[in-house]
Amino acid sequence: MAESVLVSERSTVPKKVLFPLLLIPMFLGGVDSTLFNSVAYDLPVLTDSWRLWFIDGYTIALASSIVLGSRLGARLGPGVTLAIGLFVFTVAGASPALLDSPVAWTATRFVQGFGYALIVSSVASVIGGLPNTAERTLGYSLWITTYSIGAGAGPLIGRAFVDGGAYTMLFWLPAAIALVVGVFATLLLRSINLGQAASTKIDVASSVLAFLGFGLFVAGLQSHGPALGRVLATAAGCGVLAVFSTRQLRSRDPLIDVRMLNFSRLGAPSLALVVGSASYTGSVFLFSAEADSLLAILPVSVLALWVSLGGFAFHKLQSRFSPVHMLQVSLATCALGLVVAAFVGLWPASFLIGLGVGVSMASGDSYLLGSVPPKDVARAAALQETSLAVGAALGVAGFGGIFAVTSSVVGTAVITAVIVAVVVWAIRFNRGVFSA
Repeated sequence: MAESVLVSERSTVPKKVLFPLLLIPMFLGGVDSTLFNSVAYDLPVLTDSWRLWFIDGYTIALASSIVLGSRLGARLGPGVTLAIGLFVFTVAGASPALLDSPVAWTATRFVQGFGYALIVSSVASVIGGLPNTAERTLGYSLWITTYSIGAGAGPLIGRAFVDGGAYTMLFWLPAAIALVVGVFATLLLRSINLGQAASTKIDVASSVLAFLGFGLFVAGLQSHGPALGRVLATAAGCGVLAVFSTRQLRSRDPLIDVRMLNFSRLGAPSLALVVGSASYTGSVFLFSAEADSLLAILPVSVLALWVSLGGFAFHKLQSRFSPVHMLQVSLATCALGLVVAAFVGLWPASFLIGLGVGVSMASGDSYLLGSVPPKDVARAAALQETSLAVGAALGVAGFGGIFAVTSSVVGTAVITAVIVAVVVWAIRFNRGVFSA
């Protein structure tokens, strides 16, 4: 992401108008992060692996194009890019209500993920460019709160409409809201632009490589189809990602600065972000698989609120523990929560997983952005946003793939807890020095 400075035109937009236009799309994003994870098994068009692809198509497109979205925002202006993203989100989001093919549904989710990449990168640019520190802090706090409220509401909204036999409203309603916000964004925010647009490089080729490589890698995690085909997809994905990494190493202005991923530099917090995000989206998908009522879905909905609590807890605990220990303890709490889900119940598990995810995400964000010099903050932010999106896709593919093989929530929870525990063990070998 290019470091941005907003010009004076934006000061003419009152904050009571600006913030709602930025935060309503974040609420929609929060809802989407849990909505379809929680009702995928109840959508009639989706079968077998298409459930996983329908969810993952969105996050694959988001992960591979979020930085490209920020570059487009620098060229066109974040107000214009936000409006375009909202209109893409609207059309792609409403399309499944008019289609009856799992292939078509999944294709629209890829497009919608690209639209949301434009939205989130534009919102980040606008809030990050606010001239007053207090306004920026307020904007980021409202962003996190709004997104978390949407994530908590997603399973409840999904279950309410599915139980009422009106699942098509899950497509029409968010699309209608995005359309209205897009119209207002076009009218009120199109004058917002960035100061260094002319020097911003738009590397479409790298974005295409990231999309193909990550998509193929995730395809290998899907536990449907011949085993050989999945192995070949994973190998091909790794090969394409290697080409992408080589291209980034040779670029003077890389989309993702892979040199930052040295394990003793930013590799550990990036890994914590990926695993924390994966634990969150995977848990929502897994625990919703057998939920068939509003009451049964409540622990999943509350999980998002505990994530917010975890973010608050990090700021209270960071002075008492070393950074590496914070990353380890938070992920260990996630692993413990998965074990509790398998053998005790979802209510205590949702608290432990939510707390662990919240602390791991907050600590990963803080150490990632706080451990680099000011000139590298924009690139670290790109790495941060991509790590979260990558984790979101891997969580659904990984948890969903294991569940498809085991057909057991208990078995899936235990296996994924072991995987998280291995990551906790690996982080102990980090020798980097982090600061928040």
